[in-house]
Amino acid sequence: MYQLTEEGAKYLKEGLPEKKLIELLRDGAKPMSEIMQLPYAKIAISWAQKSEWVKIENGSMLLTENGRAAIGTTTDTEKTLQEINNTKLPSNYEIAKVLNSRNIIENVKAGGNITTEVVQKKGWLERLGLRKPKVIELSTEKSEVDIVQPVPTGQIAQLTSDMIIYGKWKGQKFRKYDVNTPVPKVFAAKKQPYMQFIENMRRKLIGLGFQEMKGSYVESSFWNSDALFMPQDHPARSIHDAFYLKHPKSGSLPDENVVAKVKATQEGGWITGSTGWGGEWSKEEAAKLMLRSQTTCLSARKLVEHGDKPGMFFSIDKVFRYDVIDATHLVEFDQCEGIIIGENLTFRHLLGVLKRFADMVGAEDVRYKPGYFPYTEPSCELFMKFPKLGWVEVGGAGMFRPEVLRPLGIEKSNVLAWGLGLGRLAMMKLGIHDIRQLYSDDIDFLRNTPVVRD
Repeated sequence: MYQLTEEGAKYLKEGLPEKKLIELLRDGAKPMSEIMQLPYAKIAISWAQKSEWVKIENGSMLLTENGRAAIGTTTDTEKTLQEINNTKLPSNYEIAKVLNSRNIIENVKAGGNITTEVVQKKGWLERLGLRKPKVIELSTEKSEVDIVQPVPTGQIAQLTSDMIIYGKWKGQKFRKYDVNTPVPKVFAAKKQPYMQFIENMRRKLIGLGFQEMKGSYVESSFWNSDALFMPQDHPARSIHDAFYLKHPKSGSLPDENVVAKVKATQEGGWITGSTGWGGEWSKEEAAKLMLRSQTTCLSARKLVEHGDKPGMFFSIDKVFRYDVIDATHLVEFDQCEGIIIGENLTFRHLLGVLKRFADMVGAEDVRYKPGYFPYTEPSCELFMKFPKLGWVEVGGAGMFRPEVLRPLGIEKSNVLAWGLGLGRLAMMKLGIHDIRQLYSDDIDFLRNTPVVRD
């Protein structure tokens, strides 16, 4: 048998916290900062979410369809609360157990001939009678009778620190632990999904033997474009595709020997077997400062530094481009750049590397499409098929051209190179369909995105 606690009597009179919450949201969403000011906020939110009455979007709480349907109706929980207030006996014992766990109701010793055990069985209300309880002989047939033993009065339901410190737990009787008792959800701390993906990708590449390259967001046009055999009148170097600095407008160029070789290659091909781009190459144009539009500038610097010997290098860092923001494009995004230096390397090796990246993010459908980049030949673009977006290009790759390698001091080795959009790789791995969601403050996305372990 049960009776209402003081809290239960208050809820019966004023309404359950979760019902008061959805009544508050009847006219529209409310900011979470306002919701958290309510005296019953934590309890109301917990049970409203369990009932799937509310959801949180963009820092505000709003009703779901289930929540709107629950307004103005008497729920089974409220009916059970009323029954216990009237008769001490519930029609739904499972709901009564939940109310008991919430300390809205409590067990009481039955008077007269009523046993302290409650029997839940098909037709048990008719057997007991709501108004004239009587003794029931318990059946031994387990298939028909489910005996539920509520916690007798005098037992302790929660162990406190004081009980442990002062030994008050000794000699006490404790309530049996019920694994079916509903409890509030606990959202353990974890890393932001995209940041975790970046860390995992970095760890995998280092584990494969790559060394990481680092550099500044601000780069000279020389390293971002000229050293990569990109002509100075290339459309990608215009103000419409790159961000140039106003103050300071220009920076310094590297060693004069490297600059002279790049100039000769741009204008006439130098000793590369190329005819170059012709015209007159401008030091002033090459010295302009910009927000780097690709991390390939780090690869160019690394080739000069490392020299003509085997090596594997990567970078995971930000680049900046004047793009229209949509489901697959951002103005500021992360790029996974990489190069492998060595003799006898072929385009087939490069395709194998790209396939390894596809496997890392779980891409099942992959295509390689011939592409054009001023600094690689042959070149290709890597496409992956997304469930909702279809085929999406996730990056480009190729073999560095002699026009790039010779001026930077690489004469006998071949160099495999790639630049992949890390955000698009993360979209595939995390199963999302909009790159902007990687930076979202949507609490449901942050809480429900599984921890990436591989």
